Amino acid sequence: MAGTTVITKTIAKMCLMIDMLYSIDLLLIGGNRPGGGFVGGVLCAAGIGLIYVAYGLDDIKKFWNPDWHMWFGYGLLFASITAWSPLLAGHHFFRSAFDFIPVEIGGIHLFELEFVSSSFFDLGVYFVVVGGLLFIATKLGTDEGPEGEHE
Repeated sequence: MAGTTVITKTIAKMCLMIDMLYSIDLLLIGGNRPGGGFVGGVLCAAGIGLIYVAYGLDDIKKFWNPDWHMWFGYGLLFASITAWSPLLAGHHFFRSAFDFIPVEIGGIHLFELEFVSSSFFDLGVYFVVVGGLLFIATKLGTDEGPEGEHE
């Protein structure tokens, strides 16, 4: 992109780091609060989209070109498996389970981690949202015609 300045690129990289940290924070807390995977995914997609705007799709595709539709598909598969897996244990569809896992080092109890099975569903939603939004953004941002030809 010819009109992008060094300041814009630097600020975009800084914003991406902050976006990703907060996005992962929202994802990890999402098991206890509604919308963690969705909101975290939207924030992640916004950060990557900002990088796309600052650098341009062609420059980004030179060193990183993920298949966003695969992210969408794997996220949907992961969320579906998480929703259906309680049926294998004789429970209801979408049943969530939780447990506390003690963390010890050398026999010294440090803290307990709360394990929530709905966090795996949130992870699937996270990948669906990131994959879906960035797939749409990259398809809208390319300059290919309807037949796949460059205009």
